[in-house]
Amino acid sequence: MKSILLHVHDDAGLESRLQAVFDLARAFAGHITCLHAKPYPDYFMGDPSLASAVPVELFEEMEARRFALQKKVEQRLRLETIPWDWIHVDDLPADGLIKASPLTDVIVLSLDDRSAEYGRSQALVGAVATGALPPVLAMPASVHSLDTGAPVIVAWNGSAEASTALRVAVPLLRLAARVQLVEVAERSSALPADAGARYLSRHGIEVEIVQRQPIDGSVGKAILQAALETGAGLIVSGAYGHSRLREFLLGGVTRSLLTSSKVPLLFAH
Repeated sequence: MKSILLHVHDDAGLESRLQAVFDLARAFAGHITCLHAKPYPDYFMGDPSLASAVPVELFEEMEARRFALQKKVEQRLRLETIPWDWIHVDDLPADGLIKASPLTDVIVLSLDDRSAEYGRSQALVGAVATGALPPVLAMPASVHSLDTGAPVIVAWNGSAEASTALRVAVPLLRLAARVQLVEVAERSSALPADAGARYLSRHGIEVEIVQRQPIDGSVGKAILQAALETGAGLIVSGAYGHSRLREFLLGGVTRSLLTSSKVPLLFAH
């Protein structure tokens, strides 16, 4: 995971995202691309008084805010002595990230659990996870590092999404102290868990297959409980095996993890 795409936005989750990309870059000798995507209407939402400014004043204020944020982030990057570049686009964050992602190994976003913007960050993770080719690493704002040596839980149901997540997570799984393939008894899997274990064994990764029962009918709760008991530093999961609309209306594993996890999530679709 040498090419790391970071979503830059001045929110409660920024520090957590920064620490995660620093940890990834150190672990893989990686390069960080900082992407700041903000359409003009977003500035009005933060400060409605800007809407009454004359065009020149508005443009200057927007540019001043953007450059102040860029200066703050770049100061941190220089202290870490990690290679980076900076991209700004006047676009919606999801669209900007997806367009910038084809030659990226991982996209770092937030599960902003301390902010009124939580719903927006949750929607951003869903949009990017389903629209971009690389996996999304979603960091809870309260988690201040990505412990690449901690145990990892891989949620397994034999689906194409779970298989994709397993494959793209291999670089991180190689660093983990312990890997558990957690299968929650719900229905028969298209691919059994031992198929995933055999795949990982070919990459030199030992894995323990764990069978769990749903908790209160929830697969997501069972996965989160397994992560808690294992002391996991990461949960790997396929994203949206059902449509996003169906998961929003009826619930689903992805939605459960997005709304409840206090552990970093690696999603792939």
